[in-house]
Amino acid sequence: MATQSIEELIAEVRSEFDRVYLGGIPGLLTDDGAFLSFVAVITGTEALAGYFAPRLSNGERFRQFVAQYYPVNLRDQAAKLWQLRNAIVHAFHPGPFALTHHNSRFHLTTTPAGQPVLNAEDFYAALVVAASSYFTALTTEQDLRAKFLERMSDPSGGALHVAAVSGPTE
Repeated sequence: MATQSIEELIAEVRSEFDRVYLGGIPGLLTDDGAFLSFVAVITGTEALAGYFAPRLSNGERFRQFVAQYYPVNLRDQAAKLWQLRNAIVHAFHPGPFALTHHNSRFHLTTTPAGQPVLNAEDFYAALVVAASSYFTALTTEQDLRAKFLERMSDPSGGALHVAAVSGPTE
């Protein structure tokens, strides 16, 4: 079996990321799935952040990735988005944000209680922008490519592969 070039590896990871995250999240943008769409955006961000800065702690690389690749209107929210990540993953709670969906007009406004509002569709769009920006930079920036390869060779943080599994054999 021939070894993949870095271009082939990047293309494979991007294809899987696009299929699983960017293709999967829109189906969650419903009354029943909106909360999970936030979880998926957060975990998608974490996956990309792992390729971006594999040697940093989870929180540091997440915040740095958001600050560099997310749309400008969310970059200064990196610390609060990390708080959201911890609250939503560990406590089934929105943390410092008020979460909504189908309410783009309220995205990044502030509630009367002082919480910033995240709208699910806009948050998903931010991940699309961040992923596109990151993968574009990955095609030419040697430092990013080296970090990507480092992450890919890490047994706990390599490529994303999601596939159907057949049932147990007898």
